Amino acid sequence: MKRICFLLCLLFPFAAPAQQPAASSLPEQSFEQFWQGFRDQYAFFPLKQVDWDATYRAYRPRITAQTPQDSLVQILSRMVAPLHDGHITISRGETILFKGESRRNSFKQTFKTVQPDFWRVATQQLQAAGFGPLKGLGPDFKGKQPLYVSRSGNLGYLHLTRNFADISGAIGTDAQEKKDQQRLEKLFSQALKQLSGCQVLLLDVRDDGGGHSGVELAGHFASERVLTSYKALRQPGGYDRFTEPQPVYVTPAAGPRFTGPVILLTSDQTASAAEDLTIALTSLPQVTQIGTATKGMLSDMHSLRLANGLEVTLSNQRYTTPTGQLLEDVGVQPDVTVENTLSAMQQQRDPVLGKALELAQSEAAKRTPPGTIK
Repeated sequence: MKRICFLLCLLFPFAAPAQQPAASSLPEQSFEQFWQGFRDQYAFFPLKQVDWDATYRAYRPRITAQTPQDSLVQILSRMVAPLHDGHITISRGETILFKGESRRNSFKQTFKTVQPDFWRVATQQLQAAGFGPLKGLGPDFKGKQPLYVSRSGNLGYLHLTRNFADISGAIGTDAQEKKDQQRLEKLFSQALKQLSGCQVLLLDVRDDGGGHSGVELAGHFASERVLTSYKALRQPGGYDRFTEPQPVYVTPAAGPRFTGPVILLTSDQTASAAEDLTIALTSLPQVTQIGTATKGMLSDMHSLRLANGLEVTLSNQRYTTPTGQLLEDVGVQPDVTVENTLSAMQQQRDPVLGKALELAQSEAAKRTPPGTIK
C-alpha cells in the first residue's frame, strides 16, 4: 500500500488552539493525538477548505474521561468526513471503522451493484472484436484476479484490476509488501510475455483502486528515463509547509517491455498506485489515455497509532505534474474523454472500450513491423 508508517505514541509538544485541561485520560489523549497528527501531517486542509482549528474547538469539549471508544470513533469520523479523502481510515486491528470517500466516485457508484454485468459487457465486446477468452493470472480477491489478458491478432488487451497480488501485500507488514511487489512484478511480466508480438496494447485500469508499484510497472513501457511528477511531504509548523518537491522518474524495467502504442483506459475509480501508473505512462509519447480522469487520490498513506490502540491513516504527500499542477482531487486528465453510463451498459455497450478499440485498430494499421516485447 502507498504509505509511510510510524507509531505516534507520544503527544506532539504544541499547544492546542483552545484552552483545555491537560489530557490525562485515554479518550482525551487519543483525541489530542488524532487532531495533532492531522494538524502536523495532513497535506490538504487549504485544498479541502476545512478549518482544522475550528474543528478542534467544535469537538474537543465533547471528549471526557468517560467517553466510550465507539463514541470517540464516531466523533473522529465526523471530524474528517468533510475532507472527502479515501486515504483517511480509522481501524481497530483488521477492522476498518471509518474510510473516507472522494467526491469523484461516479464510476464506482454507477456500477457498484452491477460490476459483474459491466465487465461481462466489456468481455462480450472484446469477443465481438475477435479477442479470445480472457485468461486470469494471480490469486483471487473478492472474485477477481489481479490481471486478465487476451489478444486479437496484433492487438493485445491487459486488464489490471489492482496493484497488489495478495491482500497481505496491501495491508500487511513492510516485508509482506516487498514480497508482494516481487510477486506482482512477476505476474505482470508473465502477462506481457503472453502478449508478445502484439502491435498495440490496450491497458484497462478502470477499476484499479491501487496498492503499490505503479511507477515500477510503468517501466515495462519505457524506453528511457523520463520525469513523471514531483512529490512533497507535509511538514509540521504550518498547513502549507512542505519539503522541497522531489522528482519522480519512470525508468525502463529489467523485465519484458512493450514498445508499441498503448491505449490506457481510466475512470474515476482509477486511484492511488494506479494513478502513479497512469501519471508515469502518460509521460511516455506512445501512450494515449481514454475514458475519464482518474480519482485524484495520490498521496501515500501516512499511519498513526493512538494511545487507545486505534490506527489511523491520512494523506501527507502532494503530487504535482512537472509543470506544477496539483493532481489531488483533479486526477490525470484523459487525452480522449469518453464516459461509461448505465444506459450504455444496459444496451450491451462499453463506449470507452469501443473507442479504445477504434484507436488501437487505427494505430495498428499504421505500424509494420509490430511493437515488440523485449
